[in-house]
Amino acid sequence: WNLDILNPLEPMCVLGGEDTSAADELMKLNMMRAASGKKLKKNKKSGKFGTPGGLKPGSHTDAVMALAWNKIHRQVIASGSGDCTVKLWDITQASSSNEDKCCASTFQHHTDKVQSLAWHPTEGTLLATGGFDRTVALVDARSADSIKKVKLPADCEALAWDPYNPQCLTAASEDGTLMCWDVRKFDTRTPLWSFVANEFGGVSDLSYNPSVPGMMVTCATDKTVTLWDTQNSVSGDNVIAPHPCGNKDMGVGKLYTVSFYPSSPWLLGCAGAGNELSLWDLREEMPVQNRFTRRN
Repeated sequence: WNLDILNPLEPMCVLGGEDTSAADELMKLNMMRAASGKKLKKNKKSGKFGTPGGLKPGSHTDAVMALAWNKIHRQVIASGSGDCTVKLWDITQASSSNEDKCCASTFQHHTDKVQSLAWHPTEGTLLATGGFDRTVALVDARSADSIKKVKLPADCEALAWDPYNPQCLTAASEDGTLMCWDVRKFDTRTPLWSFVANEFGGVSDLSYNPSVPGMMVTCATDKTVTLWDTQNSVSGDNVIAPHPCGNKDMGVGKLYTVSFYPSSPWLLGCAGAGNELSLWDLREEMPVQNRFTRRN
C-alpha cells in the first residue's frame, strides 16, 4: 500500500496470491460482447480462460507468517510462510506486464513453518531466518547455496540484530531461551551467550532500542515485559549474559509483540491476547534511567 495516498481503494500491488488474470480477460471480453449485443461467455473449469482459483507464479502456497523490508535495497521485501519457504520480492517488477518477475528468489532451507525474518542492518544481502524446525539460518540473498544454520532448543519465535553491534544476531525461542551469535563465527555454531530468560512462558518477541546502546526488551506469554542490559554481552574476553534491569506485567494478557518507539528512546509498546495495546514510559523508571541515560 502507498501510504502517501489518502483512503486508497486498491493496493499499489499484490505479490502472489490468486491468479485473477483469466477472470479479468473474461470480464473484458464480455463487456465488449455486451456492447455489441452478443451472448456473454461463461467461465469454464478449463480451456482458454484457465482454472479459477489458481495461484500466480511464485506465490506462497500457505499462510505468510513473517515480512521484512530491506533497508539497503529498499525495493526488496522478504516473506516467510507456512509452506516452509522464504521468498524475496522486487516490488519494482509489480507492473501488470512483469508480475511473473516479482518473486526474485525462493529459498527452501527450512523443513517447517518460517516464523521470523530479519535483514542485516548494514549488509543488504544478508538475511536471518528462523523456523519451527528449531533452526536459525543465515542466507546470502545472492546465492541459494550460501546458507548456514544453527540449532535452537525449541521453535524460533523472533530474531533481532543489535544495531550497535551489527555482528550480533539474537534469537528467542518458544521455551523461553535467548541465544546470541557473532555471525562472523557462525560456522562454529557456538553462541556468545545462551540462557533461559523466562521459565514461566515462552519469549514471544524481542527488540533492541535503536537510540540507546545495550538496551534490549523481551515479551512473553506470562504477560510480562523484561528489560535487559547487553552492553557487556557482545565483546571482550569475559562475555556475560545480559543483565535483567526491569520487569513489568503490562496488564493486557499474553504478549506476542513488543517494540521501541523509533522517535523516543524511553517509550515501548506491546500487545497480545488482550486485544489492547499497552505502553511503558521508561522516563518514570529511575533504575532504568540511572543505568541507561548516559548512553543516550
